Amino acid sequence: MTDTPPPAIPQPRARIAGVILAGGLSRRMGGGDKTLLDLDGRPMLAHVIDRIAPQVGAMALNANGDTARFAPFGLPVLTDVVEGFAGPLAGVLTALEWAAADHPDVTHVLTTAADAPFVPLDLAARLWQAVEAGADIACAASGGWTHPVVALWPVRLAADLRRALVGEDMRKIDAWTARYRTTAVEWPAAPLDPFYNVNRPEDLDAARRMLAEAEDRAAAPDVPSHRTLAVVIERRSSSHPWGSDRFVPVAVVPADAGEAPGIRPAETDRWVCGPQTLDLFRRETEGYRRNLSTPEPRLYVILRPAAGAAIPLAPFLVTACPYEAEAYMQGDDTVVETLPMTEEMAYWIGAFCARHHVDTPFIKRKQKAKSSREDDSFRRLPPVDRARRPGDER
Repeated sequence: MTDTPPPAIPQPRARIAGVILAGGLSRRMGGGDKTLLDLDGRPMLAHVIDRIAPQVGAMALNANGDTARFAPFGLPVLTDVVEGFAGPLAGVLTALEWAAADHPDVTHVLTTAADAPFVPLDLAARLWQAVEAGADIACAASGGWTHPVVALWPVRLAADLRRALVGEDMRKIDAWTARYRTTAVEWPAAPLDPFYNVNRPEDLDAARRMLAEAEDRAAAPDVPSHRTLAVVIERRSSSHPWGSDRFVPVAVVPADAGEAPGIRPAETDRWVCGPQTLDLFRRETEGYRRNLSTPEPRLYVILRPAAGAAIPLAPFLVTACPYEAEAYMQGDDTVVETLPMTEEMAYWIGAFCARHHVDTPFIKRKQKAKSSREDDSFRRLPPVDRARRPGDER
């Protein structure tokens, strides 16, 4: 990927070691080392290494079996210190004990999965910020779901984890992290979920498409996400003696425009209402694309009663998303009108979609075997438990 990191949050890189967990059996991929499969001409593992290496000091790979197959990557290969493929907690323990023995200056270990080729470039920095705020363990989250193996772990908990794994036969990550102050740090899941992981052959195909789309977006020029507009409202007299006049939008123009083009002569009552901000959101690109695919793309003007104003109805919102406009059609006092979208406006919205739209692959979730929260390793977190970054809503 060719994305550039956001402004970094300072963190002591030398005190953080990175370990990529590749100790699984890859059953859903048919066995073998899925992390060695090709993604854009390189092994998937190479993508993960490229994204983690700049964020940490010492670095290693956790994998079992013949370590020679990973020799081309130039990383130390750590086999599980607990036998029997004890799960991801065994990989975490292996990482912590390696750091304690070989890197005494390291206080924390950043772990991530070897099958997640899009991990964010600010992963260590943002998880470290949560640790500085008081968390014992900081893990990643996106789209409301936690990713327990993508986390920052304190080396001081190595002995506690060994007791839990060996003495208590503990295997669930959430069951162990629940004993400590654990914070989930949220990343936006659009335009691309940075923690998308490859489990099946179809997931790898989807990752290839997502990588190509991400490169196209990176090559595309940046597109502003909002414009300041004014809405021209016209009064239309009723032809019925007892009818009421109608107030309808007839044009949307730049907020600093003088005369609005296409408006009837001066004897017509009209008002230029504004400013109104037309915002575009990455999560709504599917709606914009649907709008642009119609023979005559429209802008949606939502009107609401305006107490004390010169006109009874005034613009409340302008949107290009038909789904958002539909949500306002249920209000008794709300009126939704449409106007033709100008070619220039359609070009701007189309460029925004080209920059940010991602076709998210549908993944059918299996039914959970148990309903207990302790047995649900990837449960939804209540919003209060998430640490969000300002601006993630876009």
